[in-house]
Amino acid sequence: MQSVYNALVKLGLSQQVTVTTSHSFVIMSNSFPPSSGDPQHVSLNYVLFQPNPGSIDPVTNLHYDNMLYAQIDAVYAAIKAVGHTDIEVKISETGWPSKGDPDEVGASMQNAEIYHSNLLKRIEMKQGTPAKPSVPIDIYVFALFNEDLKPGSTSERNYGLYYPDGTPVYNIGLQNQDFVHQFCHLHTFIILGLGAFKNVMRKK
Repeated sequence: MQSVYNALVKLGLSQQVTVTTSHSFVIMSNSFPPSSGDPQHVSLNYVLFQPNPGSIDPVTNLHYDNMLYAQIDAVYAAIKAVGHTDIEVKISETGWPSKGDPDEVGASMQNAEIYHSNLLKRIEMKQGTPAKPSVPIDIYVFALFNEDLKPGSTSERNYGLYYPDGTPVYNIGLQNQDFVHQFCHLHTFIILGLGAFKNVMRKK
């Protein structure tokens, strides 16, 4: 990473191109309330951005109505705890499988459509998290295409918004060209990786 950054500096591109690495959320021992986690008692509506009573962080007294924003603020809290306030958190991947094994409860086309549709609505509202309401959230959606040859559980092959042949798994509005332009403008990135789709939709 340092070598890549040094090369960008020499090319005069260090202000335009950011060098970073992603971290799995497993680096957090607890995530919610951004002070302690209980994954066995989290409602599906809370995870899917559906109407729900939400919960209040007992330390900050902030109200959370979805898990993703709570996780983002948990990361910000951890960063602050080690003495940093100038690091921006970006979501390197978030998504929902449209199909899963019998023991993968919740992996369904209906839930995948709900999750992504509600996620895009939140992005369209330009909301920050409760702890950082004025800070925009950059989100990478995982994934654009199903990976039918990927090993592992059924869900691992079914995170895509599209089948490998380019047909949609379900409709969350990306077929609407105006919505796609708006989607890009909101600092959300989609990596397109097949044939004519080989380009990156990114607009600052």
